[in-house]
Amino acid sequence: MKLQSGISAIDFETQDIHGNKIKLSDFIGKKVILTFMRNVNCPFCNVRVNRLIGHSVRLQKSGVQMILFFESEKERLLKSVLHQGIAPFPIISDTHLKIYKQYGVESSVVKMLKTFVKSDIRKTMQEAKTLNVSAEKEKGVTNSLVPADFFINEQFKIVKAHYGKNIDDHVDLEELKKFAGLTY
Repeated sequence: MKLQSGISAIDFETQDIHGNKIKLSDFIGKKVILTFMRNVNCPFCNVRVNRLIGHSVRLQKSGVQMILFFESEKERLLKSVLHQGIAPFPIISDTHLKIYKQYGVESSVVKMLKTFVKSDIRKTMQEAKTLNVSAEKEKGVTNSLVPADFFINEQFKIVKAHYGKNIDDHVDLEELKKFAGLTY
């Protein structure tokens, strides 16, 4: 079931890849961005993480709390220099897709295939190659998982629920920065 703007966020308690407790309701009073990625080897997710890294210091100073989810195993995320670059924001390994399911994040072969008929796919793939992320196959990942992003306000209400139209579709970075109160 897809979540809609205006409803309360779904609380969860888990640990990040460093063993720190993360409970969503602990962030009531702060703006929160939940970002559901695919896996550590996904070229589209790697490009997105790289772009977020470029804004992570300003996002942190804005007071927004970002939490990133990956279906990859904790050990693979800990080995990835690129994914460690998003610190200080927590990275969650959700290999069983428990929180993905709570937030209605879907798998779709049709949406996966739509990605590969887009005209700008080559550009993204070239950009991903420059990041030098391991191409080693990961067991147990869902190749058709579609990303999603959620903006949660200080009152614990979802103000934006963005479900990807394909496997490289996240909320626009300018919209994310606007929610965080960043102006350039």
